[in-house]
Amino acid sequence: MHYFAFLLFTGAFRKQDALCATHNSVHKVDSKATEFYVIKRSILGVSTVEFVVVFPVTVVLVLFVIQLGFVYIAKLTLNHATLMAARHGAVSSANVAAMRGVLVKGLTPFYQNSMDNNATSRISEAFLRAHADQFANLRLTRISPNEHTFRDFGVEKNGQMYIPNDNLRWRNSSVGIYSGINIQEANILKIKVVYGYELKVPLMGTLVRTILCSASRMPLQGLGEDSGSRRVIAGGSLDCVFYRAGRVPIESFAVVEMHSPSFP
Repeated sequence: MHYFAFLLFTGAFRKQDALCATHNSVHKVDSKATEFYVIKRSILGVSTVEFVVVFPVTVVLVLFVIQLGFVYIAKLTLNHATLMAARHGAVSSANVAAMRGVLVKGLTPFYQNSMDNNATSRISEAFLRAHADQFANLRLTRISPNEHTFRDFGVEKNGQMYIPNDNLRWRNSSVGIYSGINIQEANILKIKVVYGYELKVPLMGTLVRTILCSASRMPLQGLGEDSGSRRVIAGGSLDCVFYRAGRVPIESFAVVEMHSPSFP
């Protein structure tokens, strides 16, 4: 009798212990679930803030890299067009108008309509657009020969001043007073071209205009510009005119040997 009473008491005690253990485990699970939910919400909040901060910067950087690639291709195209213009000038007495015509032809790829499948009409329209756009966005300067070389080596014939190009090997190689070069060097044609390339990628025109053409900015240099011809862009000068029009100035130089007499 006592033995059965002992078993009943022991069984009730074990059952109570089991119930307490179950309750405690359920409480621990609920606590862990609540803690995990709070941590998860905190992580999601931090991720949202990071996305809001990083995403616009990433978009601007990606667009800038794309635009930089376009500008690099434009620089290569301008270099080729400048060289072709200088080569034409070498056989046309360094005539600026003649070189400018060849330069415009070399810039027609910038104005082609890729949606036009007719090559003839596409190239013709591109040339007309390039020809019309040259007056506002294209600058060609003949650096050499200049007025100083003409003062030193210019020869007048029939009322026309020119620098002779024949028999250069046997001509006097003394240095001129005004130009500081000899007649052989005076027969070197050097030109400089500045072209305002239109920024195609969205936001880049506004971004460049804001950064480079602000009234509070210090004088800066144009893309590819040498320090000897530095131009102020903060006060509405040549570079700033390009920037305000959504363009960026690209410079190119070409040096070739003359194959004809040079005229002023």
